[in-house]
Amino acid sequence: MHAGKLGPFVERYGEEAPAEPDRLYHELCGGTRSGGRGLLRDLQDLYLMANACDISWTMIGQAGQGVRDEDLLEVVDSCEGQTATQIKWLETRMKQAAPQALLVAS
Repeated sequence: MHAGKLGPFVERYGEEAPAEPDRLYHELCGGTRSGGRGLLRDLQDLYLMANACDISWTMIGQAGQGVRDEDLLEVVDSCEGQTATQIKWLETRMKQAAPQALLVAS
């Protein structure tokens, strides 16, 4: 991803590391799941995490607009695009996995 590109912005604006991402990870990723339903649950968890990331990029973008930081907005735009692609992939994969996981496993 663009973690290396974020360094100058951390230096410029500072960094606050709330515990929410770790809390979310531990709540969603409680252990290894198996089978079709496990795969579906894992995909759902990833989907939730990707959407949390997406809204974070939206908020960072709003802050970038507020301070008129074109460099930050460029990075945000790129990252939002990558996150949107990941969300779309997860949606497609869940649609593919759902019939098998929910109907065959019943």
